[in-house]
Amino acid sequence: MHLTLIRYILISFLVTAAIFIVAGLVALSSLEQVADQFTASNFSHMQEMLRNSQGIVMALCLAGLLSGLVAMAFAVHQASKVMDRLRSATKHLGEVVLDEMTPSEFLSASDGLDREIQEMMLKIKDSQRRYLDASPLTRLPGNMAIEQVLQGKMEHGEKFALCYIDLDDFKAYNDRYGYAKGSDLIKMTGEVLYRAKDEYAEAQDFVGHIGGDDFVLITSPDIVEQVCKAIISDFDSLISDYYHADDLEKGFIEGTDRYGVKRRFPIMSISIAVVSDVRRSFTSPIEIAKVATEIKDYVKSLPGSNYLIDRRVTMRDS
Repeated sequence: MHLTLIRYILISFLVTAAIFIVAGLVALSSLEQVADQFTASNFSHMQEMLRNSQGIVMALCLAGLLSGLVAMAFAVHQASKVMDRLRSATKHLGEVVLDEMTPSEFLSASDGLDREIQEMMLKIKDSQRRYLDASPLTRLPGNMAIEQVLQGKMEHGEKFALCYIDLDDFKAYNDRYGYAKGSDLIKMTGEVLYRAKDEYAEAQDFVGHIGGDDFVLITSPDIVEQVCKAIISDFDSLISDYYHADDLEKGFIEGTDRYGVKRRFPIMSISIAVVSDVRRSFTSPIEIAKVATEIKDYVKSLPGSNYLIDRRVTMRDS
């Protein structure tokens, strides 16, 4: 790429120089013809002026060529510097240390190109971290990305509503139908969340997968109820496709709970705990997660699919 760029610069200069030389030669030839005519007419004074004009044209041609050579040398030098910087950036892209260092450690933002390279590095670094943290099943970002999004909203003072989504009695379903069917149901849940986000939320809103049957959706407090209702409606309309007809007819499956006790588990439902900073303030993503877990435990105790928005107010010291 480096040599190709320099080759293009040289070719462009040679073409320009050739045009310049041809134009100069045509001008000199025209002046020579006019000078000969004045000689035949004994206009010696005009002839001398034309001869001087020929010298001026020749000097301008030479000056133009020399200026072009200087400009070309400068362009080649600058192009070489640009390519060296791009080559250095490309090298760092392929190194594992990209996760352990910031772009400012290997680039100095002296101009627009360096800043663009640094921004590209930061985006790639962020994407790499999210990919490594993503769930292999749903391809949704995981805990690290969730914490990063929440931290960013708190730092920028953006109001948010975090939906902590959990499937009710998923373990019993997984035991009854097997890992493969359970994985299909998890993927379906991720798709339901994304559809709700695409339909009601903003493009920059976030869907994450904590793990297992636990998900997170971060959106605006103004539309969170619409999002929750859409999730519940979509999930409840699809869940019957994941059960056998006889289990649907009975309305439950039989299994063993986490304590080893045999019991009946109803057709799976979905619970959503919503935590917002509209009425209360938080100091960290961990505090948000604790509140969301409290709300979720209560919602899961209710029959069927439900959502609950925490509307408690932070008590401030007077």
